[in-house]
Amino acid sequence: MNCPKCGAEAYLVEEEFVKVLENVDPPKVLAKAIYQCKSCGERFSRLIYEDLNTIKKEETQPSGSPPLGTKPSRESIEGLRFF
Repeated sequence: MNCPKCGAEAYLVEEEFVKVLENVDPPKVLAKAIYQCKSCGERFSRLIYEDLNTIKKEETQPSGSPPLGTKPSRESIEGLRFF
């Protein structure tokens, strides 16, 4: 996403749930995405629609993270970088 003011790159700061649109096929979620420009610091928002069926499928698929209660391997810990 690019800033409408200066055209520089912006990052997602926050998403707010607005409502579920059930009267359309497939059902969609309406959310407000708030972005902030990396250059000028200006905040702006966009309304986004996401397919509810796609969101449900993503939740049911394994994310690649280890199950709760298991320790991460030494290799996965070494791959992390904190700045």
